[in-house]
Amino acid sequence: MNNRYGMAAALLMAPMLAVAQPSLELQYGTFYSQMKTFAKGEFGHARLGFYLTDPQNGRRCQLTSARVSTLDRDVAAEVTIDSELRLPYDDDLNLDKASVVVGLTEPHAACDLSVQVMADVPPPADSRWELKVSELTGRQHDMQSLLEKLAGVVGKYFLPEMTGVRVSLVQPSGTAYLIDGARQLPLPWQEGELLLNNAQLAEFAEGKLQLQGEILRLTPWLHKG
Repeated sequence: MNNRYGMAAALLMAPMLAVAQPSLELQYGTFYSQMKTFAKGEFGHARLGFYLTDPQNGRRCQLTSARVSTLDRDVAAEVTIDSELRLPYDDDLNLDKASVVVGLTEPHAACDLSVQVMADVPPPADSRWELKVSELTGRQHDMQSLLEKLAGVVGKYFLPEMTGVRVSLVQPSGTAYLIDGARQLPLPWQEGELLLNNAQLAEFAEGKLQLQGEILRLTPWLHKG
């Protein structure tokens, strides 16, 4: 479920040799207020992820870098391959009115903040990613709890049903496998996204998910009525 928050952003043009690199300056406090929701860890592995989108065309603002700065501190932030913005959760940065400067691949007059419920997975020991299905369903429950928290006491009863889990990957295509003993189910993925429905997760509840690739995150697969 995406929640969008309008965000004014001043367009900066930072000279770099003969080419100007576009960037946007945002207020750290806007992100901090969202991160407080899950910072105490009461939602397990679930968290909120941040993206920026162009309000004129609805497309994602593609990011190249990000930094969080105050008058006396400068902290590097992380930008994923698909432009998720990952910021440190820091009380002092919030108190000091820090700013977030993100580099852009192209100029945007403004970008809106898009907030996505998601969950991380542990990195693999080698190039082969292997996760117990119980770990996937555990994170699915964590994400459901966070969705219900965001929806509120009344709104949680009107949330769409979670059909399963979306697995976002760096590699655009490939094949994953649900394995339980001698049973094996091949699951091709396209456009960097693998869908696992609840029936598959239940059928292989005692098994594991195995794939060659890099998992970026898990997100809820919500039913669209």
